[in-house]
Amino acid sequence: MKRLAVLTVLLLCIFTFASYAQLFPQVDRPTSDDLSLLVLQFGKEKDDGNFEIVLNNNATGWAPAVKGPDGEIIPFRKYDSAADITNIYYSENLQAGEYTLVGFYHVYVDYGKLEEYKKEINNPNYLMSYEPFANRPFHVKQLFELSEHVTVNLEAGTVKSLGNYAVKFEWVEGPMGTTDTRWKANEEKTEFVLVKPFDDHVQRYIKTWRTRSWRPWNERNSVKPL
Repeated sequence: MKRLAVLTVLLLCIFTFASYAQLFPQVDRPTSDDLSLLVLQFGKEKDDGNFEIVLNNNATGWAPAVKGPDGEIIPFRKYDSAADITNIYYSENLQAGEYTLVGFYHVYVDYGKLEEYKKEINNPNYLMSYEPFANRPFHVKQLFELSEHVTVNLEAGTVKSLGNYAVKFEWVEGPMGTTDTRWKANEEKTEFVLVKPFDDHVQRYIKTWRTRSWRPWNERNSVKPL
């Protein structure tokens, strides 16, 4: 009986730890005192006017198009599982300098190109992943550009928000489609419906994250938590 009780407590601790670990996204700790982090919020407008997360999977997904001080696009990570907020995108260990949000990429799979790639690598069981910055040969990248680019001067050793944004869009066909480009966003029906540069809601939201990896970033995050 005692052994069963000990085992139950141990399993409960493991489950609790695993659940806690999934509450917050992965982030690399700062590698030096002068490196910084950028974050932004993005979502989709529903028919009722409210906002929800965009779908990010191995066939269709969104990502911010942000140019760094050298003019190159900066990869961002995503977090789609937060409560009471839309998608969160962030990029850590960035050098100080000017960063410009040009717009947002919609990246989708072209199934014809995917089949060609499988033959090329001789792997018919190849599995796709959400990789908007990997430039896979079977990915098609649509850039939806903001009417006005958003530029921030990221200071050393800080956390900064690029703002809050949302689109209204439809796929050409979507999950019920049969063409190679079924997941393409209909460009004529895609528009920005929310553009709030530098809005700090998401920056205040992540301020509450106190994991071992997030704690040093939030020590550099100067806003008040939600």
